[in-house]
Amino acid sequence: MDVGDLDLWLSRVRNLTVVAAVAYPALGIFLTVDEGWHWSYLALFLLSPVAAVLGIRAQREIRGGLAAGAMALAVAPLPLMAAVEAL
Repeated sequence: MDVGDLDLWLSRVRNLTVVAAVAYPALGIFLTVDEGWHWSYLALFLLSPVAAVLGIRAQREIRGGLAAGAMALAVAPLPLMAAVEAL
């Protein structure tokens, strides 16, 4: 993997995490208004800002492992919320 590919990947991870930080709380507000409060919605409000901070930091410091963790945290709230609701 050359430097251009790494920079492109880090930029995409940063963009994904920042969009998730905006979209997931909006989804949480919509679901709360529609169905009422469930404790599983807390994952939408807590994990997305953490993922955004890690994604921005990974791109700034050029750290691929941190970017992978940020991307995993950006995707994790939806399956986590579904798993908690299924219990």
